[in-house]
Amino acid sequence: MDRYEKIIESIEDPVVVVSKEGDIIYMNQSGYILKSQLGKRHFHQLITYPFSLEFIKKGMSVKGIFKEADGRRFLIDAFPFEKEGLTLLIRDITRFIELEELSKKEGIIITISKLLSAIFHDMKGPVGGIKGAAQLLKEDIQDKELVDDILYETGRLENLINEITMVAKPIKLSKKPVNIHKVIDGAVKTLEKQFPQVQVERLYDPSLPELYIDPDYMHRVLVNIIRNGMEAVEGKGKVKISTGISWDTVYSPKGNKIFIRIKDSGKGVPEDMIDRLFIPFVSTKKKGMGIGLSSSYKIVKEHGGILRYIGDATFEILLPVPERSNR
Repeated sequence: MDRYEKIIESIEDPVVVVSKEGDIIYMNQSGYILKSQLGKRHFHQLITYPFSLEFIKKGMSVKGIFKEADGRRFLIDAFPFEKEGLTLLIRDITRFIELEELSKKEGIIITISKLLSAIFHDMKGPVGGIKGAAQLLKEDIQDKELVDDILYETGRLENLINEITMVAKPIKLSKKPVNIHKVIDGAVKTLEKQFPQVQVERLYDPSLPELYIDPDYMHRVLVNIIRNGMEAVEGKGKVKISTGISWDTVYSPKGNKIFIRIKDSGKGVPEDMIDRLFIPFVSTKKKGMGIGLSSSYKIVKEHGGILRYIGDATFEILLPVPERSNR
């Protein structure tokens, strides 16, 4: 291997030299890896696509050519090689685009949450006044059941206000090393009396390290999501909870996060609801307020993690594995 070939081989992005006929003249090691990942057909489509562009046909270089292949997104820089070939520098930008989309989604959730928090904050005064008046009436009134109803409903409003306010306000976490399986078991125990006919299957990876989390807040998240699953099967189906190391190419490419997947035997989230799942007051349940998932999303995010719906009636929580200094 000569000096220049060693330089090209050291480039982490795929470098491919291809003829107009689609024959590969040269490819570095990263190129071979990409080819094996995409498969022969998708890879061929990717490297021959630049030949369809007018500027390429005129013998000009073109940078930043966007092309999708097998669900992944790429930018290609194409440079003329000899008479009719091209030298291609290929960059996989799938992870960056998905992270950008996630950032935009988080921005929408935060904006809406702040708006709703401001509205509900202004409601605290009137609700408190109603509650106080009802308590006074109860001391000197014949129909005490009516007053009890007023107090009950204002109590519900107070809880709702507290929930939506929490979504918008910063969370102060009290983190400590925790066995995540004990937190999951605690959440299941909280719900098992309420849903005695739901079968809970647990597939735990016993090798997982302790996580540096707030166990109380994470308990709250798990109760929310597991309860949603139990309600989705109308209290008579199955909920499967599994854990392990995540190797997600976007959020955990180095295997530095663990996953918790909660799958129920229900129909799953309707397609038109998926993009709005974590926005306050958007719910798949007829009587749902859509606050539980919003607050859960925020709590997981504050832990440096990801909460998402991955299809097939499955929610996934990704949580970072602590560095040695934090263990």
